[in-house]
Amino acid sequence: MALLIPLAALMVLASGVLWPLRWMLVPSLVLGVAGGTWLIVVVPGLLPHGALSRLMVTLLVVPAVAAAVLAANASQGFVLELRGEVRSGVVARVVEHHGKTTSYECVIRYRGATEAPGRLNCSNSYHVGDAVQVAWDPGGLVEPDFAEAKGTYRFFATLAMVSEIALVLLGEFTVVAGVTLHAARRVAAARRSAASDGAGTAHAQTTVSCNTV
Repeated sequence: MALLIPLAALMVLASGVLWPLRWMLVPSLVLGVAGGTWLIVVVPGLLPHGALSRLMVTLLVVPAVAAAVLAANASQGFVLELRGEVRSGVVARVVEHHGKTTSYECVIRYRGATEAPGRLNCSNSYHVGDAVQVAWDPGGLVEPDFAEAKGTYRFFATLAMVSEIALVLLGEFTVVAGVTLHAARRVAAARRSAASDGAGTAHAQTTVSCNTV
């Protein structure tokens, strides 16, 4: 089982890498659900104590989500830097959408004709009149985004790998802890059984001696 943890963690990472790519949503979800279920549900279930199991679930969720999200950012940034185009524009309007959560959309105005996207998801930190750089892939492999400094995707990729390593180490620790605790329980149960059998034998011998007298 311990050997499957790196594979499950790799599936979570691959899920994040594929998520921004068009037509790869289903494979991304399959990999993420399979790897995440193994790491977050099956592995902590090896622990004999409910409280400890819930604690490890929480500890495993954090690096798993971080690895997937950071890998997705790195993947999108890599594609946009490799084959994307960049165009300068100005925020003409910020549209606020209300639902389960509040989201924002920036309407971008450019000088002259361009194929650059006219709308981008943004945050409330953007204001009308802000100068922006928009990056988009003419082939439409990934969604457009605000252009970042060159090589930024490497930063996200590094953080994703750090989260991946933490996920593997926590998973392996959980397996070792589960095996150790179960072994300790079996040893304790065997000792109690041996002590009980010894007490029963001693009592029987005492009874026989009394009857003989």
